[in-house]
Amino acid sequence: MRLRTRITSLAVLMLFSLLAGCASMQNNVLSLFGRDDKLDASLPIVKDVKTINDVRSVGFEWEKINDTSLIEGFVLYRVEKDGSAKKIATIRNPLATHYYDNGLLPQTKYAYQVSTLGKNGSVSPRSPIVHIKTSFIDPVESVFASDNYAKEVKIIWSPHPNPSISKYIIQRQDSKGVFLNIGVVKNRLYVEYFDKNLEDGKDYKYRVIAESFEGAKSLPGPIAVGRTKSQPPAISGLSASSDLPREIRLKWDKSPQEDVSKYKIYAANSLKDHFKVIGETKNTEYVDKVDSDGLERFYKVVPIDNANIEGELPLGAVKGSTLVPPPTPVIIKGVIQNAQAIIQWQKVNDTRVKSYAVYRYEGNFSSRPLRFANILKNEFVDKEMTNGKKYRYQVVSVDGNGLESRPSKEVELLLNR
Repeated sequence: MRLRTRITSLAVLMLFSLLAGCASMQNNVLSLFGRDDKLDASLPIVKDVKTINDVRSVGFEWEKINDTSLIEGFVLYRVEKDGSAKKIATIRNPLATHYYDNGLLPQTKYAYQVSTLGKNGSVSPRSPIVHIKTSFIDPVESVFASDNYAKEVKIIWSPHPNPSISKYIIQRQDSKGVFLNIGVVKNRLYVEYFDKNLEDGKDYKYRVIAESFEGAKSLPGPIAVGRTKSQPPAISGLSASSDLPREIRLKWDKSPQEDVSKYKIYAANSLKDHFKVIGETKNTEYVDKVDSDGLERFYKVVPIDNANIEGELPLGAVKGSTLVPPPTPVIIKGVIQNAQAIIQWQKVNDTRVKSYAVYRYEGNFSSRPLRFANILKNEFVDKEMTNGKKYRYQVVSVDGNGLESRPSKEVELLLNR
């Protein structure tokens, strides 16, 4: 029983293959899979096919078949590049004289044929080949791009006159010269686009493509070159003081760019260090308060315009420093006479020095000393000493700004009556 089943299945398969092979013979019989049509030379032939071409579709018109008793409609074929014919549509109406094909590519060549369809499913010989080429949508006529906006470019264009346009595609050229889509504007009468987050002072190339409701795209419009606003130019005349106590005053020339509204100040303690922002100002000078004497710092100043575009950080820097302390006095005498401490030092020959000050320590140096100020001579007498107590003395010179020198070496004295 199982053997008989296998033989029967094999026979059916062989018969099926034989019929399929016969059906594949051109202009012979109807394919079991519907790939080919049975040819009937007695059916009327469509002879005159006219076309109207659009961007993505083509319309067909043919002469009416006078004797429609043998037909029930028409078959439309598209001729492929290899010469084969692909059935596009079956029009089951013997009185029809029009049809269409859509979903085509713009500016592309196609070829078509039409046959009549017999009532038994056979077809007539095909009509002469009709060659067509789809049309195109005209490009957008005018495109403009801005050249003075900060970090963005505004693109505007003329509205497309074709009412079938549904939107615009904005393209920007990349570094390899390829135009890539960057945005879409979904209205025929809305004709501007802003390309944002761009680099400063750089040119960009744009073009606009219109697209119809059917998805057909126009030819690319003219290329427009836009440019973002440039960075403010570097400032000039930057100087930094070196003669002020515990501050450094910076000055520079006003930026020649009219819309520069402020300046950003960068500083570092070494040219090898990272420059950090220490302040901003609308003026052309800045004071850096430094709690140290004789400290060197390096500075860079960058202009910023009204659009908040910051100039490029300069490669070089200007050095400034706080005022160094005045020279340190040298003690030449420290004695006890008549129950008094007498301290003398060499006079400092420096015009900066306006006076001297003496520090007296009781106990260790961590204790708070007494300061005797406004000493104009190079001598100090301490009359307020306690018997049996040690005192240590140091002298500093003081300039006109109140800046003190480093302390002299100490002198230790003991009153012992």
